[in-house]
Amino acid sequence: MVDNVLAILRMGEELADLAVDQFDGVTDPAGIAPATTRIVARVEELLSTRQNGGHDVRIACGPGCMTCCTVNVSVLVPEAWTITAWLRQRLDAGEVDRLAERLVAAASAIRWLDDADRIRGGVTCPFLDERGWCSIHPVRPLMCRALTSADPAQCRRALESRTSDEEVLLECNLLQKYLMEQAYRSLAAVLERRGIDSAGRELVGTVARFLNEPRLADEFLAGRLITLPQS
Repeated sequence: MVDNVLAILRMGEELADLAVDQFDGVTDPAGIAPATTRIVARVEELLSTRQNGGHDVRIACGPGCMTCCTVNVSVLVPEAWTITAWLRQRLDAGEVDRLAERLVAAASAIRWLDDADRIRGGVTCPFLDERGWCSIHPVRPLMCRALTSADPAQCRRALESRTSDEEVLLECNLLQKYLMEQAYRSLAAVLERRGIDSAGRELVGTVARFLNEPRLADEFLAGRLITLPQS
């Protein structure tokens, strides 16, 4: 048991060091997405190693399961930029403009809604496609990756309990939650040390801003104050 805990803590320390190695020297927007992607890839690799070692994974999430896609999601600026860059690689200029317009409208609609309001109203993430699948799944935020469920029905009850006085705990993969959140904290720490924006931002509005104003990535790396939606 002690060895297992120590191994997990060492993973967390590795992610902290990796965030420094990957992001400390990024001075050009072109380097943001590769650095962010490598950090996320290492977390996934660590999780895969544990799973292949026979550890109990117990994740029931799958394509079209969108129960948790009604909660507000916090992203760091590099994550939002990575999503933006990924979308720009796959969409033509007209599609980018139309998507940005939809995201601006969605961000405005959820601006003052907390999780309970969104769950109660069934206000889902605008990145879901017509099937209910995540259209940005390969580059989804760390906080989305952190949230898992071992039982779809129990997951729905846990989310619904946020709209009442009842408290239903979400049974999830704790290792995945810890490592994804640790990667988020490690990246935020690197940004803070560099004196650039390390605050958690609201996913939809921030991606919309970057789609409309790509120059903001330069402002971010230069440490200039830019107005982005707070999470």
